[in-house]
Amino acid sequence: MQDSRHSRRWIWVAVLVQVAGLAFDVVWHGVINPGFEAVTVAEMARHLGTVHLPIYIGVVSVLLSSVWALVADGRRSAVGIALPVACAGAVLATAGEAWHAYNHLQLSTHGGPIAAATSFLGLLVVVSALWLERHHGRRRGAGQEVEERRRAA
Repeated sequence: MQDSRHSRRWIWVAVLVQVAGLAFDVVWHGVINPGFEAVTVAEMARHLGTVHLPIYIGVVSVLLSSVWALVADGRRSAVGIALPVACAGAVLATAGEAWHAYNHLQLSTHGGPIAAATSFLGLLVVVSALWLERHHGRRRGAGQEVEERRRAA
């Protein structure tokens, strides 16, 4: 049980890194440099490697930590539905960010909003799966505790 909680904490930490990266991106684009447009691929690559880097670190961290948790739970035969769903959300978020970066490197803004929305949707799937598992797990854990007390009496 402790290993399971530990691996989920890492997912939450990664989610926080991704959210912090998204917040930094919003501030950078909306407040610090509201009219920024890279003219060359080199400028865009530099931009993605600096301003967008915290998002990428977060997205990859969520993917790796959720896969790690799924594998760890699988070794203990304790896999429910939440971790596979979280992993699917992490894959979706990673694909969305890769698509977003690719569009940027093409100096195109056409698919950017859809790619960003895809990434954000993936993040929401991860967060929702973990939150629902935690909420459901607490209720189920309390019920199991009552059942164990009944058997012991």
